[in-house]
Amino acid sequence: MSDPPLRIRQALPYKIRDLSRRTRKESEICSDSAEYDFEYSDEDCLEHELAELYAYSETADLQGCQSSFEQFQSSLDSSQNWYTLSHSGKKKVVSELLEFFEQSDVVHHSLGTQCILYLLQGKYDECNTLSECINNSTDNAFLVYECGFLPVLLKQIHVQLQEYKTENRQCDHVEDSYSMRMLLNALYTMMCLIKAAEDESVQEKKCAFFKELSEPMHGYANLGLFMLEMIYSFEKGLSILPIKKVTLIFWKYLLATLGNMQDIADKKTKIRAENGLAPWVEPKDLPPSQWQVLQPQFPDRIPPSELEDNDSSNLLCENGEHSRRLPWKPKARQADIELYLKTCRQKFLGYQLEGDSTTMVGLPDSIQEGVKILQQHLYVSHGDIAMRHEEKMCNTPKRNRKILFFHPPAEDLYRAMLPKMEDYIIALLKVLLASASTPLSKAKTGGSLNVLVDVLPEDPNPIEPQRLQKDLNRHKEIITKAVSASLLLLLKHFRLNHVYQFEFISQCMFYANCIPLVLKFLNQDMNMYVTAENSIPSLDFPTCLFYIPPPTIGHTIIETHDTMSDDVSPKILCWRNLFSTINMLRIIQKLTKWRPPRTMMLNVFKSPPILKKTLKISHWLVHLYVLKLFKLQAKYLGKNWRKANMKILSSIYQHVRHRLLDDWAYGSDLDTRQWEAPTEEQKLKATLQLYHAMWYKHLLPDTSQLPELPAHIDDEATTDDVQKFIDECDVELPKDFESNYKVWLQREVYDKEHDWDAVLQRFNYKFSCDLVTIIVNYKFSCDDNC
Repeated sequence: MSDPPLRIRQALPYKIRDLSRRTRKESEICSDSAEYDFEYSDEDCLEHELAELYAYSETADLQGCQSSFEQFQSSLDSSQNWYTLSHSGKKKVVSELLEFFEQSDVVHHSLGTQCILYLLQGKYDECNTLSECINNSTDNAFLVYECGFLPVLLKQIHVQLQEYKTENRQCDHVEDSYSMRMLLNALYTMMCLIKAAEDESVQEKKCAFFKELSEPMHGYANLGLFMLEMIYSFEKGLSILPIKKVTLIFWKYLLATLGNMQDIADKKTKIRAENGLAPWVEPKDLPPSQWQVLQPQFPDRIPPSELEDNDSSNLLCENGEHSRRLPWKPKARQADIELYLKTCRQKFLGYQLEGDSTTMVGLPDSIQEGVKILQQHLYVSHGDIAMRHEEKMCNTPKRNRKILFFHPPAEDLYRAMLPKMEDYIIALLKVLLASASTPLSKAKTGGSLNVLVDVLPEDPNPIEPQRLQKDLNRHKEIITKAVSASLLLLLKHFRLNHVYQFEFISQCMFYANCIPLVLKFLNQDMNMYVTAENSIPSLDFPTCLFYIPPPTIGHTIIETHDTMSDDVSPKILCWRNLFSTINMLRIIQKLTKWRPPRTMMLNVFKSPPILKKTLKISHWLVHLYVLKLFKLQAKYLGKNWRKANMKILSSIYQHVRHRLLDDWAYGSDLDTRQWEAPTEEQKLKATLQLYHAMWYKHLLPDTSQLPELPAHIDDEATTDDVQKFIDECDVELPKDFESNYKVWLQREVYDKEHDWDAVLQRFNYKFSCDLVTIIVNYKFSCDDNC
């Protein structure tokens, strides 16, 4: 339909023209293209993960490893094919290679590393196909591990790092960090190959390998802390470290030792069962084809027969069409029920019952029915159990306190990171800031950090400028992918282990300006970013070894149909970029959820227009997390914004989980009072300091900022504490007791067995029976005539 003539458009009333502009503006955010064929997972396929380890400027290193192994093989006077050797023969060859590391000559160390790395790459000169090369690489990875190469490799990495620190060596091009790159290449390749092995015969070796990585090594608690220390050293100016390889190893370490997203879900279900919590069963998820986020189809009125149906798991009708139920089950918190009852009691009865969420005497039937519905949808997380446990421990004597955590591997990592948690988070975010810049940025971004130094060749003139630019952009994309995935895994696993650990790392990220960093990353043409073609398939490892240039390596090609023509145009999707985008959205959503002060920061940094541009990405998972962020801050955006973006609000109603009694779409909530924002963050900080003072005080380098625990908690009460307690107690003892208290103590206390815990619980005393005895003895010790 063509536009009306100019004179007719000028005659239209102003409000009608304004509505027309607004409608057209809203339609611009709708994505007309087909949805990307992308399945979000913990990592890409093994071939792509191995390919991202090597920069295109490292192609010559692959030939160097092959030449080194051929030189070593010639020194053995053996021309036998590697794969025709027996298992014992292969172990003998690897053992001879390990002897190179026992020598003091650096040349022999480099030769041994290159030869073993060549075996880990599959000894591709004897392979015919890509799959054969990958299978041989996996077999060789288990072989070198059996021969004891892992402790030797970790020792060499540690020695090399100490040498760099001592000499304060800097890096100008990729050749400067050759030794460290070879060592990290070997470690990363071993981790990827062993982690991806699914044969049942090697599962025991696989578990032993990652258990060994979690053990203390060379002064560090585990490999994860070792990699964090390298990232921290890079942030402090040790630019010779190949930061992309370090971040990739740290990410793979978290996946292998702590677990992936499915492991987190399974562990969460197990924790709920162990703590007596009912399993939370979600309705069946909608398939991606049913997610039309920005084009909601409003259903007709639901018939009464369907309202009486309590089976909420059927999301698809018999004919396969979208039903009128939400994909998520609504939730309610205990605080919501208490607030609802408090308001209703005050309104109808004029009184309050603090802490009582069950008594409903005198309330109307409709209110009682509403409370029943809230209780049916009550969700108690294991984080609520952890918070109640900490409150209980604050009023428990020290000798009876027990620490609570649900995920032992995450607990070990948290203890290791805690002394320098803020430094590690800042280092990760600075690396992310330097890598998550737009393609138009210069090579050196993020202040003093230069993450591209280990890609630049010594002589860039022979290299095509287009190839070098793609290599640089690809390098930054891989770092962004690794760091964003690592931060998300840390948040998820610490949340699973203990809610206060999650809150602490979240507050560290918030104070380190993680929110504006993520918004800066999203403030670009995201459709162009997720479809960037910065990979050269023919140069990817291990494809480059066979000179097979398939056009789909590293990308997914899908077909999109233009609504105005019948032509089919291929659309290229970069998996790692869309993966990083979803990770960024999930991180910022976790930082701001249930935290109104942080949610208001989204509005301060002008996130609504940035998030609206992100909605142009045609994928339902991106839309879901963007809508969640809009739902969090809708009440702070004002009435005019909500009127102008009704399509977004409708999509939130249709696709995001509903919290009962949640007035997210209105600005009437008490959380909107901005003057309470600093107070809430300070209260959270004080709670976290008390948590650390109770359980981790011996791990912190500076305990001056930690609060003092209450006197009744500490069993080592001094005489001054007892005297202070006595002075505060205004108790008059009878004269008979003062005269005969020693006889009473001997007869009724010392000579009889009592269940003192039951007695203390009965009278609700907050001090131990030993303290009672100390007080009584101290009261009358000075009176010798009693």
